[in-house]
Amino acid sequence: MLSAHEQKASLSDVFFNERTGNLEIAHRISIHDAEHVLRQTGQKPADLIDSEKAQSLFAEYVTKEFILKTADGSEIELTLVGQEIDDGHLWIYEEIAIVELPGKAFLIHNSILHDEVDQQTNTVNVRFGSRVSTFVFRPGSEAELYEQPEN
Repeated sequence: MLSAHEQKASLSDVFFNERTGNLEIAHRISIHDAEHVLRQTGQKPADLIDSEKAQSLFAEYVTKEFILKTADGSEIELTLVGQEIDDGHLWIYEEIAIVELPGKAFLIHNSILHDEVDQQTNTVNVRFGSRVSTFVFRPGSEAELYEQPEN
């Protein structure tokens, strides 16, 4: 049986929501791994379940480690929408208006927990309509180019 600290994986879902007109991003990270990072970096409090401050601190950390850039390398400014705890995971939500995205391609870089958790694997699924593109990031991974499929 695996213990919670052995998950070493996060999932980020990037979704083109035509109803809201936003590119929405949801990150799912194990509470145990996130609390480990808060303790390693000396953040107090490090209790995500009982502390909204700790949740906010970790959400800010995620916004620095999950980066979208234009194809020419300019950073795309995402808005942190919020975070919540659900079933042993911390969910962090970001978004940007689709009209603010330059072109039909962007670079994705996800280094969440890479400096703090040995062998951390971050999976990013980009959903456009019924199509899903999956990217996997491990420590040392370079940014990956997502190109929106033609209709």
